[in-house]
Parts: sequence; C-alpha cells; structure tokens
Amino acid sequence: MRLRRIFSLIILLNLAVHASLTAAMAFVFMEDTAEPVKAELFAAGELDDGGLLVAVHLTIQPGWHLYWEHPGEAGMPVSITWRLPEGYRALPLEFPLPGRFEAAGLIGYGYDEEVVLFSAIVPQVPGNSQRLRSDLFPLQAEVSWLSCRESCIPGSASLRLETGEPDSSRSGLVDLWRSKVPVASSSATVAVERFVLEEVNGDFRLRADLAGPDADAVNGFFPLSPLEGLDLKGIEAAPGRLLLPLKGSDFPETVSGVLVTGNGAYRTEKIPVEISSGSSAPDDAGSLGAMLFLAFFGGMLLNIMPCVLPVLGLKVFSLIGPGGDRAAGRFLSLVFAGGVLFSFWVLAAFIWGLQAMGAQVGWGFQFQSPAFVMFMAAVVFAFALNLFGVFEFSAPVVSGRLGRLASHHDSAGAFVSGVLATTLATPCTAPFLGTALGFAFAQPPGIIFLIFTVIAAGMAMPYVVLAWHPSWLKFLPRPGQWMYRFKQIMGFILVAVVVWLASILGSQGGSPAMLNLFVLLFAVSFVLWLTGLFTAPGTSTLRQALVWLITIGFLAGAYMLLSGRIGTISSDSRNSLEPGSHTDGNGVVWLDYSPDVLDTLLKEEKSVLIDFTAEWCLTCKVLEASVLGNEEIGRALKREGLVAVRADWTSRNDEITALLQRFGRSGIPLLVIIPQGRIDNAVVLPEVVTVDMLLDALSGVSGDSLSKLQGDM
Repeated sequence: MRLRRIFSLIILLNLAVHASLTAAMAFVFMEDTAEPVKAELFAAGELDDGGLLVAVHLTIQPGWHLYWEHPGEAGMPVSITWRLPEGYRALPLEFPLPGRFEAAGLIGYGYDEEVVLFSAIVPQVPGNSQRLRSDLFPLQAEVSWLSCRESCIPGSASLRLETGEPDSSRSGLVDLWRSKVPVASSSATVAVERFVLEEVNGDFRLRADLAGPDADAVNGFFPLSPLEGLDLKGIEAAPGRLLLPLKGSDFPETVSGVLVTGNGAYRTEKIPVEISSGSSAPDDAGSLGAMLFLAFFGGMLLNIMPCVLPVLGLKVFSLIGPGGDRAAGRFLSLVFAGGVLFSFWVLAAFIWGLQAMGAQVGWGFQFQSPAFVMFMAAVVFAFALNLFGVFEFSAPVVSGRLGRLASHHDSAGAFVSGVLATTLATPCTAPFLGTALGFAFAQPPGIIFLIFTVIAAGMAMPYVVLAWHPSWLKFLPRPGQWMYRFKQIMGFILVAVVVWLASILGSQGGSPAMLNLFVLLFAVSFVLWLTGLFTAPGTSTLRQALVWLITIGFLAGAYMLLSGRIGTISSDSRNSLEPGSHTDGNGVVWLDYSPDVLDTLLKEEKSVLIDFTAEWCLTCKVLEASVLGNEEIGRALKREGLVAVRADWTSRNDEITALLQRFGRSGIPLLVIIPQGRIDNAVVLPEVVTVDMLLDALSGVSGDSLSKLQGDM
C-alpha cells in the first residue's frame, strides 16, 4: 500500500515536471500557460479569545483539482507556512469537507472549482487582542499545493494581509465554507463507539459501530490519515455502522476520520481497533492457552541450554553436598524457584516499562548492551574464583548464631543462583519459547507477567521435582572427595562462559573493548584474592564487613569507569560498520542484513533465506554449524537460487527487532524463507530446524509445496 502511494506520487511529480516544461516551451498556447489556481488571503473575522480568523480562498480552473488534508492514495495536501512575529502562533489549518474522485484507479480526496481554508492566528497569551492589532500586520503566508488534471503541477503563492478588518463582501463565502468544516468530536451528534476487525467469508474488514442522534444518518466516511490495507473504493455506510473493507491481512492499530451526515460532518479521534470474538486477527500467534503451554515447556527446556547448565550443575552439587538434609534440600529448591520467579518478574516489569516508553525490545536484548556483557563477565568470573577457592562467601561458623548465618547464606546462594540462571538463560531462547514470547510482548501488562511467570515455573520445575523426590538421587554418585574436584571443574566451565562473553564483547566493540574487559577481570581477580587473605576463617565479623565494603566499592568504581569507555567504543565501531558479505565453507555467499539490501532483493523478486543470529546465542551457533553449514543445504541454496541473508542481532538493532516482530517472533534463532520477493507469503520455520526440514522447505520455494509447508507450520 505504501509503495503504491509513493510510486503514484512519483508519477504525478514526473507529470508535473513534464507539464511545466511543455508550458514553458509552447508559450503560444495561452490555455496551457494559464495558472490553474489563484490564491487570495483575507481576514474572515475576529475570535472570542482575541485571535483572528484568516481565510485562504483558492480559485481552481475547470478540470483541475486540489487535495484535502489526507489526499487519499496519491497527491499532496494544501499547506501554509506562516511568517509570524514573536508571540503569535497559527492553529492547524481547517479543511472543509472534500469531494471524492478517481484517477488511474486511485482514490483521491480534494476540491474543484474553489475552496476556502481557514486558520486561526492567536497570541501566545490568550486575550491579548490589543497587541494583535498593533504589530501582527502585514501578515505573510506561503501557500503550496499540487493541482492535477491529466497532469499535475506543483504551485505556490506568497500572500500578504495588510489589515485585520474582516471583508464584509465575503461574509457569505465565509459562512458557506465554514459550515462545511467538520465539527470537533466534542460537539458531534454522532460518534464511533469502536472499530472492530472482523472476518467475513475469508475477507477482513473494519466495522465501525456508531452512536448518537445521527447514527443512522451517516452516509460517508473520510479517513484522516493513511490506513494501510484499507480499500477506499469499498467503504459502505449502513444504519448505525460503517464497513471498511481491507485489501489483505494488514490492518491499522488505530483509526480516525470524518463522519458525513445530511446535517454536517464530524471528526473522530483515534480509536483503537478491536478484534471480534468471532474472528481471529491475521497472523495470530495462537490462543492464550497454547501460548502458556509453549511458555512452560520452553522454560523447562531452558535448563538444557548451554547458558544455564553450568549454574544448574552447581545447584545439583549443593543439593547432594555435605549434610544431605532432605528437608533443607526441598527448602532450597523452593528458594531457587523463588529466585527464578523473582528475576523473571523483574525482567517482565522492565520490558513493560520499555514498551510504555515506546522502545522496541526482544528476548536476549540485555546481551546487546556491552556494559551488561561486561558486568556478566565480571560476575561469572567472580563465581569461578570462588569455586577455585580464591575467596569464600561464607561467614565463619564458630557458634550457633554463626551456624544460622551460614544457613541464611545457603538460602541466599540458592536465591541468587536462580537469578543468575535466569540472566544467563535469556540469550538462549529454547524451542517453543520464541512464539510464546512474541505473543507476550504484544499483550497488556497482566498477560506479559502471566507468560513470564509460566516460563519461570517451567524453568524451576526440574530442580524442585528432584529435591522433593530424593529417591532419584540414587542415580547420582556418592558424596566424597570427588565433590571438590567437581567444584573446580565447574569453575573451569564458568571460565569458559567468561571466554564466550568476551567474544561477544569483542564482536561489539573490537580489541579496545576486549582490553577494557581484561583490565576489569584483572582487577576482580586481584581484589578478590586480597579479600580472601583478609577474610580468612577466624576473622572478626566487623573486619570482614569492612573488607567486603571496600572491595565492592572499588570494583563498582572500576566497572563504571571501564564500562563507560566500552559504551563509547562500541557505539563508534557500530556506526562505522557498513553492510557487507562473507562466504561460508560451502561457498554460499551470506549478505549482511540491512533494510536497503532486503528491499532490493524483494524488488528483484528474489527468493531469500534470512538467518537471525547473534554472537551471544549459543543455540544459533549450533544451528549454523549443524544445519546451515551442512553441504546438502549449501547445494540446495545454490540449486534453488536463494539469496542468503544474515541478520546479526549481536548489538542492539531496532530494524532487526522490528523485522523479527513482523514475523511474530521476539527471540532467536529464527530462519525465514521469502519466496520470489513475496514477503507477505514468508515461511517462518520453527525454532527446532533439522537438515531434512530445511531441505524440504528449500525444495518447495518455487512451487506449490511451499504453500503446503507454510500451512503445516
């Protein structure tokens, strides 16, 4: 729809240039050199608040027309630029009700013969009419328009008004055209109660339910802004309602316009579009029940993701550690679950806050922030040092009170482990979880919190079940010296996680960012080593508290200094990047995603495979290695003539986020096939993709089998 409008406007402007050149060269034909529009400026009357109502009278030659404030599917509206002295302002231009015309299959709204437009010039301080008289004049305005017949000619006029005295000879003209200006919604005798999206025989339309004394008298509707997908030719009026057909599956989120009756015209404010209970919105992700099931199952599968497994292993170790108290294990499992639930609630609240501010977010977006990646690397590295025995969190157990403190420490550790597991899980969207998240981000706050609560329950359930069924622990090795070795092995796994986080930071900010991270890790290791020396068993509680206070303060200062530098470095490096390409091991050329690249491919009607990925997504890397890197996939891409595009989401990219949301997803990995430039027919593959599944999809990219595959998914 938008492309059609732009294309139509380009044609109109080209015709305008052609007509202007023709008129300049063939000046002997006087009928072609005559200006199609004549503009005049005059005072229409004084306003009660001390302002002046100014009118622009546009006289239009026969056969020509001008455009309304919303021109329809092509054209440009009349506009006025005022040159006012300081202390004055012009209210929005008031357009009388337009006519409707059709040209080259396009619907337009505008005027022929003549029209009078109005604008109120008012002082910044209401009621200051004396100052209005003294220094406003001469009032100057630049009026611009596009006049069209078989061709279109842009026009403009510089106008002056020398006095604010109303022109009494034009009072009848003013009254006539003022009566045609739509009345504000607050004074309307008819209003739209709601706009409802409904499906009738496979076609979608908007139904406007009307209310008010003139509800049954409405005989027309003019939209006040471009409405994507709206069929302007098919608008119908019926008693108490309007029917606005849609050309496809796209529909606007809000609608505003002008209602027309035999007694006048009335403006409506923007009204959200509701979805009829008897129909489903186009491209609906599914029912709430299905989404909750996917959220719970996806949360369970998060436990086997590479991001979570090290921390989960540590909690299993603590469950079977020295003491083996089953009651304590059950309690710790609930504390761990509480940590998971709390962190998911915090994440949901944060996302809801960003949505309220208009930001676009996606699952795993925290890892697009270099400062966050640096923070997580430092935290995980500190955990690794703890496992290696460099320092200990626990207080000395020398009395009953200290024993209770140690018990509190275990609870805090379980809670923090739940939080850490959630934090590390966000970049690894498990199978079936992406659809649920995509559904949640488009819902009200209550549904968002419900979805995240169910995800948290799914993630915490395996640990809770294991703790409450201790008989299953017989399948685990007996406690012994191996536990200390296991603890150190877990430390090395966490170091590997730090290396992975460092690679993410390197891709975001390059070598300077890596250097800043290594400086921070050195500071963390040295300071925590000193902390371990000064907080050895037997050290007083006051001394330990003082040492830890100094340690945390020093590390916080170092982090703030270095992370601030990384933010500047990464921003500069991202701004210098240009879209390019690279070739994989199978000889497939992967283009870097940008809106311009995708638009070019779609215009050329190319079939496209888009791989949404990121350096911080380990699941994405597995997909690239096991599926996209497969030789059969490489041959299929070349054989079917697909263009491979890689959308790298490592750093925050609002354009990629918007494209993900267009496909009904908010997380990665994601593979999308666009057949022959038809993005509306795109096939969104499931989160779990096998080589055979992708081969089937690629083999049908140019045939009927793709439609069948799309239906199956």
